[in-house]
Amino acid sequence: MELLILGAVALVLTAVVVVQSYQLRRLRRHEQEMAGQPKPIKVTEPTAAELEAKLKSAYEAQIAASVQVFGEDLKATSGRLGEQVSRLTTTVIEEELSAYQKTLDEVRATATTAMEQIRAAVEQQRVELHQHMEADLAAERQRLVEQFNAKLGDVVASYIAESLGGGVDLGAQMQFIVSSLEAHKDDIKKDLTDGL
Repeated sequence: MELLILGAVALVLTAVVVVQSYQLRRLRRHEQEMAGQPKPIKVTEPTAAELEAKLKSAYEAQIAASVQVFGEDLKATSGRLGEQVSRLTTTVIEEELSAYQKTLDEVRATATTAMEQIRAAVEQQRVELHQHMEADLAAERQRLVEQFNAKLGDVVASYIAESLGGGVDLGAQMQFIVSSLEAHKDDIKKDLTDGL
C-alpha cells in the first residue's frame, strides 16, 4: 500500500517536472523564434540574469506549491483509506462473529435435541424396567402364595396333630377343623402375605 502511494507521489512529481520542462522549452523556442525575427530584443547580461533568476524562482515556487497540494491530497486520501480499511475490518470481523454465533447456536440446538432424546430413552427404559420388575415380583409373590396354599393344609394338620398329641381322634374332628380353616383361609392368607 505504501509502495503504491509512493509510486503515485513519484508519478505526480514526474508529471509536474515534465510539464514545467515542456513550458520552459516552449519559452526557449519562443525566445529562439523571436531571436530569428528581424527586430531582436537585446537584453543586457544583468537583465538576462535577473530574468533567469525570476524564472527559476517562479519555477521552484510552482513546484513547491504542487508538492504541497499533492502532500495535502495524499494526507487526506491516506486518512480516507485508513477509515475505509477500519470499516472493512470491522465489517469482516462482525460477519465472522455472526457466522460463528450461528454455528454455535446450531451445535447447541443439536446437542439439546440429542440430550432430550437420550433423556426420553432413559426414562422409557426406566419405566419398562420398573414395570418388568413389578411384574416379576407379582409373579414371584403369586407363586409363593400358591405354594404356601398348597402346603398350608398339611402344615396346619401336622401342627394340630402334634399339639393335641396322639390320643386325639383327628378323623372325627377333621371336618370341623377343615371347615374352620376354610372359613378363615382369607384372613390367614392376608396375615401371612402382608409380611412377604
